[in-house]
Amino acid sequence: MKSFLRKTTLQIILVTLFFSFMVAVHPAAASEMTTDLVNIQILTMNDFHGALVENGKNPGAAKIAQYLKVMKGKNPNGTLILSAGDMFQGSPDSNLLYGKTVVEVMNAVGFDAMTIGNHEFDWGVAILKERIAQSHFPYISANILDKKTGKSADFVTPYTIFERDGIKIAVIGLTTPETAYKSSPKVMSAYLFEDPAKTVNALIPELKKKNADVIIVLSHMSSFMDKTTGEITGEVTDMLENTNHIDAVISGHSHQFVHGTVNGVPIVQANYFGRAVGKINFLFKKSTRQILVSSADTIPLPFDGLTAEKEVEGIINKAQIEIAPVKNTILGSTIRELSHDREAGQLSLLGQWTADAMREATAADIAFENAGGIRTNIPAGNITMGKLYEVFPFDNTLVTVEMTGAQVMKVLHHGIGNRNIGMVQFSGLKVIYDREQTDDQRIKVTLLDGTPLDLTRNYKIVMNDFMAAGGDNFTMFKEGNRQTDTYIPLRDMFVTAIKKLKIIDFNGDNRFMEIKPTAMNVLAIAA
Repeated sequence: MKSFLRKTTLQIILVTLFFSFMVAVHPAAASEMTTDLVNIQILTMNDFHGALVENGKNPGAAKIAQYLKVMKGKNPNGTLILSAGDMFQGSPDSNLLYGKTVVEVMNAVGFDAMTIGNHEFDWGVAILKERIAQSHFPYISANILDKKTGKSADFVTPYTIFERDGIKIAVIGLTTPETAYKSSPKVMSAYLFEDPAKTVNALIPELKKKNADVIIVLSHMSSFMDKTTGEITGEVTDMLENTNHIDAVISGHSHQFVHGTVNGVPIVQANYFGRAVGKINFLFKKSTRQILVSSADTIPLPFDGLTAEKEVEGIINKAQIEIAPVKNTILGSTIRELSHDREAGQLSLLGQWTADAMREATAADIAFENAGGIRTNIPAGNITMGKLYEVFPFDNTLVTVEMTGAQVMKVLHHGIGNRNIGMVQFSGLKVIYDREQTDDQRIKVTLLDGTPLDLTRNYKIVMNDFMAAGGDNFTMFKEGNRQTDTYIPLRDMFVTAIKKLKIIDFNGDNRFMEIKPTAMNVLAIAA
């Protein structure tokens, strides 16, 4: 990748020097070159997750807007601004109005198109359609199919074609197939997610017939870049290995800094929370209808001197006034931080407290909460309603079901040591985990009183409705009996629990113990 960037930079420098020379010695020829060579600039965002307000490393929407508008102003006729999805859900500033403010900002900036991320489904398709109706730009995804018709879902279009400076730019939308289990199965049961490469290959002939000069894939699909070698891997790489005629790929979903190429195709992913903007540049020659040079880059934000764009700042300030009565309400406090890292693969302090509260609220024997259902930690001090919306952004409800001890073991085997979904959080059990043992011996379980989990006995289990429907591939919950949705919102249950306690003094316990590899075992494995 580094060699590609050096080569691309050198090409751009040489083209610039040659053009400067032509201006000096042959202005007429230089003028002809100017009309023949076109610079196309693609500016990208992904995984913004409602980070509207400047906070810590997050620059906030007003500063992002300023950067995008300034960059577009430098090339107004040759610029596209595209979003790779997961824009709305994730902060109280967005969640309290179901993403409405984010769309207002995107409209003000002048976004040209957006693809659908898995989190666009978090509030259901009805809310998503409201956001689409509000937007001044199209939502594109070619691989979301309606199960009943086998055709594209009715809220998206497969692709769109833009014309910039006489160049036809086709943008194909793609959504990660992981959406099928990373979003609520109750919502996803109506849709299929077609293989991305198959989808693109089917569309290329159609786009060529429409005289598309440049074909871009705008995807909410993962990519990863090795910091040492620059090698890019992930879903987009898998797609590119099985497709042709793609000129650039915009990635998302994995929250990474990515800028490089795969098989000569530039790829960008711009981190998350608006902490960067992706940029792809094409130098296009009209007379031959071909791309001469392309480049990929990510620009970290904010940087010194970047100010807030006034129109967007006004949109955010107005929304803050609207949500303040709810967002700033103090519910109680916690003596110490209730930590949680959904990607760490650990039982967290907040996860333990969460599961305990769920079990108590429903008089269940055992409680489970998926790691991704808790989005961040709760700092020591006052707990506001806004913080709860940030921690528990999904409108999940509590569901109870009767399961045998053997079915509970299936939950633990799936939820412990699973890097794809993180560590399942639980209450009502004590678990010893030894990853070096065989599958049937890896997990040993007792109840809180020390008695072994009875594989044949029925236990009352509580979890959220996402898990109950098989989300994160917890399909074993559907094997239980008497599954009952209490319709008690998870977030409301926490409001009640915090108000009841007033002050949370929670240290956690040793309900989960992992046997670490011994020095002798490590030597044996190495040998």
